[in-house]
Amino acid sequence: MVDTFLEQINELNELQKDLVTIHPLFAEHYPVVVAFESLLYIYDYSAEKGQYEWVKTVPDDLHIPDECLAAMPVPHMDERMCAIVTDSAFQNFEQKVYLFHEYVHCYVYEKYEQIRNRLQIKHTMEKIKRVTWELDYEFPYEDENVVQRINSLLSILKSGDLIQVQTARKALFSSLTEEQGEYWNWLEWNEGYARYIENRIREKYELELNHWGDTAPYNRLVFYECGSEYISLLVREQPALHTDLEQLFNTFVVERVQG
Repeated sequence: MVDTFLEQINELNELQKDLVTIHPLFAEHYPVVVAFESLLYIYDYSAEKGQYEWVKTVPDDLHIPDECLAAMPVPHMDERMCAIVTDSAFQNFEQKVYLFHEYVHCYVYEKYEQIRNRLQIKHTMEKIKRVTWELDYEFPYEDENVVQRINSLLSILKSGDLIQVQTARKALFSSLTEEQGEYWNWLEWNEGYARYIENRIREKYELELNHWGDTAPYNRLVFYECGSEYISLLVREQPALHTDLEQLFNTFVVERVQG
């Protein structure tokens, strides 16, 4: 399996060279960890060779679930940020695009850690040692008022009217606590941006765009969808936001605080 996964990753590495036209982040490379049959196959990019190489295979002590797509620091790579997938990521071309989505997370984690450190919710969760808060925070996905306002926001996002979208966003934030609103801002920026770039890649290769999360009952995927669609509208008006992630985040926060 070592060689099979390596071959697939290097095929994607060839594609990645074309993706720099979408975003300069694709000039960077990150380790890839493939979880398969209770083992972790770890690959890293060799600048000297211009391709990926197998580094090591170790027992899966991270307990990676089936069909995982993630990005996180990995102890076996000195806590470097790695893209983590299972063999399902290589089933077809559309699945492979998700690896590029994870590369976006690696890039954001490495370049914009100071933004995460600005979050009060992060410090609150650290105090109670709740490391999985980004995945399992008790956001009011089923609150009738919140659901109604998310429905309204998603509907208006599709219309493309930026003023109306911002009005709908302010209405949504008014129905959330400060902590819930901060959680929304963080996820729509972090996950929304990765989805936004993923969909630019899908456009390039004429694949169907990813809109998972745009219908109730809602879960974390609603942040991917609302964030991605809103970022698309903002970039249309302010093209610099395509690469200026700090200014993009500040735009989100100012809107929430002033709203």
